[in-house]
Amino acid sequence: MEALAGLFAEVLLIFEEFKFWLKRRKQRRYEQKHNLPPKRMWSPLLKIMVILILVVSLGFLLRANLFLHSKEEKQTTKKLSEVILLLEHEKKSTGEYPKKLSTIIRNNPLLKRVGVDYWNRDFVYTRHATGESYNLYSLGKDGVADTEDDIMID
Repeated sequence: MEALAGLFAEVLLIFEEFKFWLKRRKQRRYEQKHNLPPKRMWSPLLKIMVILILVVSLGFLLRANLFLHSKEEKQTTKKLSEVILLLEHEKKSTGEYPKKLSTIIRNNPLLKRVGVDYWNRDFVYTRHATGESYNLYSLGKDGVADTEDDIMID
């Protein structure tokens, strides 16, 4: 069935090309008869190719944009997970969560960038008064708190 549909589509394209050829021939004769400059005419196959190229390039751009956005969130989520592990380790060591996020970094150069999200903004860290729990999240792409793009791990 697909082969028949493909054959039918090919026949239609050949027919369209033949109609275009006749129309262009007629147009060229008219232009020569009346001393007019040649009119630019696009063949049906050329039109299809241009439209196809535009659609594919738009699809590629949209796809690339969607994947880049998820990459940003994934990297920030990964860093948040690392910070959570460090906070849990600190709680096991001292019995409570640190007052500031910079406490877990100390003088370790390997942990220097762990408290920063994909957009180079510090994570928002607030410890509850008892020291038994905390809130940790990234401000997201817009850098504004309490918006839809904020990234947090439950």
